[in-house]
Amino acid sequence: MRLRKIKLFNFRCFGEKEHTITIDDLTTFIGSNSTGKTAALAALNCMFSEFTSDRNIRRSDFYVPKNTLPENMTEQKMYIEAVFEFKNIQEGEEDASIPQFFEHVIVDTPGGIPYIRIRLDATWEKSNTIEGAIDYQIRYITCPESTEIEDKDYVNAQRRDLDKIRVIYVPAVRDPSKQLKNTSGAMMYQLINSINWKDERRNNIKLKIEELNSEFEAEQGVKILNDSLDKRWKNYDTNEKYKNVALKFNSADIETSIRRADVVFSPTETGNDYTVDQMSDGLKSLFYISLIDSILNIENTIKKEIETDSENISFNKNLPILTIMAVEEPENHVAPHLLGRLVNNLKNIADKNNAQTIITSHSASIIKRVEPSQVRYFRVDDKGYTNVCNITLPNKTDEQYKYVKEAVKAYPELYFAKLVILGEGDSEELILSKLWDKYNGDIDLSEISIVPLGGRHVNHFWRLLNDLKIPYITLLDLDKERYGGGWGRIQYVIKELLNIGYKREDILKLDNGEILSQENLDSMHNWEINENMEGWMNYLENFRIFFSSPLDIDFLMLEKYENFYKNILENNEGPEIKLGEHYKKIKDLSEKEKTSNEFKDRIFKDVKNSLKEKGGSGETYSEKQKELMIWYNYFFLNRGKPTTHMLMLSSIPEENLKANLPDVFSKIFNKAKSILKG
Repeated sequence: MRLRKIKLFNFRCFGEKEHTITIDDLTTFIGSNSTGKTAALAALNCMFSEFTSDRNIRRSDFYVPKNTLPENMTEQKMYIEAVFEFKNIQEGEEDASIPQFFEHVIVDTPGGIPYIRIRLDATWEKSNTIEGAIDYQIRYITCPESTEIEDKDYVNAQRRDLDKIRVIYVPAVRDPSKQLKNTSGAMMYQLINSINWKDERRNNIKLKIEELNSEFEAEQGVKILNDSLDKRWKNYDTNEKYKNVALKFNSADIETSIRRADVVFSPTETGNDYTVDQMSDGLKSLFYISLIDSILNIENTIKKEIETDSENISFNKNLPILTIMAVEEPENHVAPHLLGRLVNNLKNIADKNNAQTIITSHSASIIKRVEPSQVRYFRVDDKGYTNVCNITLPNKTDEQYKYVKEAVKAYPELYFAKLVILGEGDSEELILSKLWDKYNGDIDLSEISIVPLGGRHVNHFWRLLNDLKIPYITLLDLDKERYGGGWGRIQYVIKELLNIGYKREDILKLDNGEILSQENLDSMHNWEINENMEGWMNYLENFRIFFSSPLDIDFLMLEKYENFYKNILENNEGPEIKLGEHYKKIKDLSEKEKTSNEFKDRIFKDVKNSLKEKGGSGETYSEKQKELMIWYNYFFLNRGKPTTHMLMLSSIPEENLKANLPDVFSKIFNKAKSILKG
């Protein structure tokens, strides 16, 4: 049995339109503060919490529309619906949860997955009390999700049945000691109290307790204390029920002793056992989760005992069929190096056949350790509603699926960004962040995330960010005369804009008012390189798409800061050329030597290397640019790009950096500041 959907209508920040949240075995809720993550967990708690107080519906649980005063409302309705599947039934396995809910199981189609619908309906009406009049009931819905619900489709749900589904809610602001204490209602107490004690052992424990009290009372100091207590008490009260008083261990039976049992930890530096109270908040949180894990494991053991030897079971306990562990911000109080282990343990809990795990988090360290398909992104729209969406990835059969999935895991901060700048690779990530810090302040404080694409996967990131409603700017290499570059790169961008929903008339409208035909678009990669390319590049800036021209960001930086890159080299460094029998540094060549055949051959070779296999001859580049490709090869194709850029950026005077700043960076920064201002 597995929870697969939560449907919310008019519950807290989920507004006047039904919203569905899909649930996996392990599900992670992310999003900014006050976007509804806690509300979604509270909805489950309202239906399936172990504690009656958590299941109460309050006025604050009803959604209040934006710009509406609560006192002006007279009535309101809301509902929470949970949909559970019995998938293993379809796979031919037995499931003990089916008999409990058999009468309410729905199967849409022959061979379909059986499921049940449980709904909490609540109404609020204005009355003479502060809270108003609130009525609610929990019922099964016996019709398929695809059909309209009629009155006959509702069947009342008994609490004894609903208790077979247990939600354990761990809030973000928590005091683990309350649940770790062995008190009535706590998980540990419930488990210990259900142990099937053998009569012989029960009697032995009682005798040992009596023996302990006898030894205790025999001590002279205890006798004196007891005599004094008894005599003084009789001077104050003569009630026959309470006439005798004595100091002793207050454990006359095993049940009383259980209430005084405690979890202890050893060894310690003091030689004494530690109790839970003496642990740090982080360790308390970890042990709390460990305790839940242990109890779920024990419940599986009990289940096996019932199936194999029901006459000799270790615990007399009614087992829940499914436990949903809902943990808010598990990273709270926990040291960073333990987060990996914590997430693995939460995954292990979710893998149990009697449990699921839902977590909320603001931590990139947590999010990068879960699969993007398990993430649910929460945001609040302009109407004040909470919206939740899944993370959009390429199809699993697509060769780009693995890359995009890993990239999203590697840069989880994009989920929390106000703006994402997409670049080709490590160079963009380093250069843009350093330049932004210099001229616009700390990029982290600006809530900008720079994410390298690592190839032509920009279309998948566009879809993802569009779905998440996160604004973005894209910086791509023009790669003029490289295979697939130039017009091919512009063609690719246009087609992907069309694929994500832009209209042809918005993208392909020409200066004469006509719309570029599909035939012309399909042949664009074969167009002749001319000034029209610059016009299309400028046009695409309207869609927040910019190009490092003419080649890539590394060549662009080298063009603008050539001498400063050369200055980071030691005397024995730099490209060389063989002239006759001797080698000479390129930087030391005379103008006459630069006219030699050897130098021309060297330029030809480095142009080919720079434009790569199937690239052009470099005819659209100036002689100066072609000569610069010798240095481009040396710095960026034969050395580490990030290291080279870092050395230059850390050594260049700020006035020179600003004076030569590429125009495309200025445009990107201005656009970014405009977006951040709203």
